Amino acid sequence: MAQVPRFEIFSGQYPARDATWIESVEGLGQAADRMYELAKEKPGPYFVFHMVSHQVLAVVDTTPKAKGKTGIA
Repeated sequence: MAQVPRFEIFSGQYPARDATWIESVEGLGQAADRMYELAKEKPGPYFVFHMVSHQVLAVVDTTPKAKGKTGIA
């Protein structure tokens, strides 16, 4: 039986060195679902990283946008 690959969930921006590891999850689908759960509970940037291939495979940023700013001076 094939082993299910593990994926790492981080909070922060990739490739920033200050990203924080949160947890390891089996399966890409489960890792992405968990990342979205975390982002909903505590808004901010998150990503799923695969240590074997050194690739970011999913990204979400639920940081609240500033209201009332139009960018017009």
